[in-house]
Amino acid sequence: MDRRTFVYQAALGTLSVGLVKLQLHAADFTLKDLRVDLQAPEVPLTRLSMPGLFPGRVVEASHSRSIVNRHVSQPAVREMVERGMKALTGESAAKDAWARFFEPSDVVALKVNPSGTPLTTTSMPLVREVILALNAIGVPNRNIIVYDRNSDQLQVNGYHALVPPGVRVAGLDERWTIKGETRTGYDRDVYCEMDCFGERETRSYLGRIISSDANKIINLPTLKEHNASGVTGCLKNLAYGNFNNVDRTHANTKTYTDPVIAIMCTAGPIRSKAVLNIMDGIRAVYHSGPFAWNPEFVWEAKTLLFGTDPVAVDRIELEIVEKKRREVGAPSLWDRNPANLGNTADMQRTAHKNRFYREPGHIKTASELGLGTWDLERIDHQRLHVG
Repeated sequence: MDRRTFVYQAALGTLSVGLVKLQLHAADFTLKDLRVDLQAPEVPLTRLSMPGLFPGRVVEASHSRSIVNRHVSQPAVREMVERGMKALTGESAAKDAWARFFEPSDVVALKVNPSGTPLTTTSMPLVREVILALNAIGVPNRNIIVYDRNSDQLQVNGYHALVPPGVRVAGLDERWTIKGETRTGYDRDVYCEMDCFGERETRSYLGRIISSDANKIINLPTLKEHNASGVTGCLKNLAYGNFNNVDRTHANTKTYTDPVIAIMCTAGPIRSKAVLNIMDGIRAVYHSGPFAWNPEFVWEAKTLLFGTDPVAVDRIELEIVEKKRREVGAPSLWDRNPANLGNTADMQRTAHKNRFYREPGHIKTASELGLGTWDLERIDHQRLHVG
């Protein structure tokens, strides 16, 4: 096991990792020092480990007919996935593009995002296309797991009923029996320990699917604003979607989503196994995320983002959400005006109110921890108009 201690001093804007001190953006309000102990196995990094085969490369594939009669179009998603994967890898055939990452013997976990209204979750057409692409290179359905923390959200959104036969759908909050052994969905040997606001339980445990069951992860987040972290993208879907007991990082108006999201993503099983990110931006959220109960804050972006570098993908996502907020006259995700704070009802009513001072700087922190590319000038952002 590899144990690392991170100390975040928000008042000073620094993060200490062992003997290395990294400069972060300065906070506009003072939080007490946060100490995070990350207990995780040492997993050797490979060429596929974050930031992956194509650091700094993001392919944005859009299709004007990806939503037809208010439904996501399976044929359009198929075109977007095929063109996006070929552009990301430089391969002329989609099958060869997927074979850059996966082999028939792999156990591949698909990390979906089922939180939110039916309009703002990882769409089933995307999930099905990913499964079909894995099948095409020889990965059988029995080696594919669709998962999230919350089993109830997976069930409400119909993942169990709509995936092909043989694909396992699992919530990390469930118990299951494997080879006669009943176990919980979380690995008690892999955790982040931290005391954010004096909570009773100070540990967040990693799901067993990530620590032991799967050897590769395809990350399928959604393009959404988040009222605490700024956006809920690749990094947050891998961190807060794989560890439990994470809501405690944000309380009242303050949030430790920066640096906790970034730190959790450095855990060996996550960093080494999450080899591909495909962000579902067919429908996107610019405010009141991640749930977006008010449909006014959802728009049809009709896009998918592809990349192996989760930081670079999230950086482009951040720019997309910021652009949309400017278009509708909403405050920036970096806003620190206390007059724009409000309660949950305020936030759901108007894009000018929010519950927290958002922390989109977690993306930059992840870059400083070696997980990917933050600077826009260094990101190869390719735009494809598929149809």
